[in-house]
Amino acid sequence: MNFAENLLYTHVPGDPSLRRSTRDKEDAKIALTEVREGATEIRDVSWAQLRREVGELAAAMKEHGVGKGDRVVVVASNSVDTLKVFLAASWLGGLFSSSSTDMGVKGVLQRALQVTPKVFHLIRI
Repeated sequence: MNFAENLLYTHVPGDPSLRRSTRDKEDAKIALTEVREGATEIRDVSWAQLRREVGELAAAMKEHGVGKGDRVVVVASNSVDTLKVFLAASWLGGLFSSSSTDMGVKGVLQRALQVTPKVFHLIRI
C-alpha cells in the first residue's frame, strides 16, 4: 500500500491478502472538514467523495503520463483541492511539491524549476 491508498482505505487486521476495506471509512462518513480563512466557507467531504475525486484526478494524471517518480507541482492555498492533487500524485507513485500563491511569480517559478515537474497545476481560490 502506498500513502494515498493507506489514507483512503483501511487494511483489515489479520487479513494476509492486503485487500482494501472501507471499515471505519464508510462512504457516508465525513473524511474531513475544510474551513476557509476567516470561516467564510465550511464544507464537509465524505470518504466516498474524496476517494472518487482523487481517483478521477489520478486517472487524468495517468492519461497525461504521470507515473512513479514523476513530480507534480501545485500552486494553491491549503485546501481540500490541494490535498486531492497530493493524494492523486502519491497514488501514482509521484512526488508532490506545492507553492503558496503569496510566494509571488518569481518564487513560484524558482520552486517549479527546481523540481522540473511533469505536471504543473494551478488551483483557483
